[in-house]
Amino acid sequence: MELKEILKPVEADLVTVEAQLREAARAEFGPLALVIESVIESGGKRMRPAVTLLAGRMYPKNDKHLLRLATSVELLHLATLIHDDLIDAASTRRGSATINSKWDSKSTVLAGDYVWAKAAKIAADVGNTQVLGIFADTVMVIVEGEIKQDYMGSGASTNRDEYFNRIYAKTASLFEGAMRSAAVLGDAPQRHVDALGMYGRKLGSAFQIIDDVLDFVGTQNDLGKPVGNDLRQGVITLPALLYYEKHPAHPTLASVVVKNGHTPQELEQVIQEIRVSPEIEASRLQAQTLAGEAIRELDVLPKSKYRQALVQLAEYVIERKK
Repeated sequence: MELKEILKPVEADLVTVEAQLREAARAEFGPLALVIESVIESGGKRMRPAVTLLAGRMYPKNDKHLLRLATSVELLHLATLIHDDLIDAASTRRGSATINSKWDSKSTVLAGDYVWAKAAKIAADVGNTQVLGIFADTVMVIVEGEIKQDYMGSGASTNRDEYFNRIYAKTASLFEGAMRSAAVLGDAPQRHVDALGMYGRKLGSAFQIIDDVLDFVGTQNDLGKPVGNDLRQGVITLPALLYYEKHPAHPTLASVVVKNGHTPQELEQVIQEIRVSPEIEASRLQAQTLAGEAIRELDVLPKSKYRQALVQLAEYVIERKK
């Protein structure tokens, strides 16, 4: 099923969120407004506001606040992308030039901070201290994860637990926080809040694993960046990690892990080896397992078109091609 069809129950809400994002792009300093607008217009699937809305619509209490929460969640995500691109020295994202390819590092960091502040301001407008607490906790997890990755030297870890901790901080924590916040905002029972939070955590982890798979098997046109970009940056994702476990003496992968030096040709060769290896399917199966667990978390919730959409979304995440 197409994503657009899955998100039909919140289609009108997403249009409103899109308008609010563009309103949030306004800044007194013209160049800043333009770069923020370019990040917003680069699009993406708007998965995070979508899950926020689907969770919140199960407990309709305050439409205005739910919509503001969804906008805040996406702005927080966009702020992390600005910082990620700078850390990774990425010149393009989804085929468009990144902010750090136009501005120096200091200005890029400040632009990301500005978007982060916008997200926090909108979250504060919701007027719920518990939601603000979840927002703050999520930001701390994301930032700590980035600092830890940078401190450890990008991705030299071949430890599975560290990989899953990293993708939780990078991706799944925001899915979890968004869905918990939406349920809290709707005065949902605590067991529903916990179930939706765990759904978000597992969905976000599955989403990131599929991203890591597509990094190897996708096309540069679809990815908006070179195939195998993570490994080129020295980051060991699940397909490479599984491949390394089977080939611990592989000279090129070993050199990526210990940053011992390798030629571009050697790196290209190992990317092609992983691309056609059984570890790609093994990674997909791991994502499928997580998606199945996410769906089972929804069993405690009352049946509705929103719950059904969350089921379909979990199925979509593991089947997507880009």
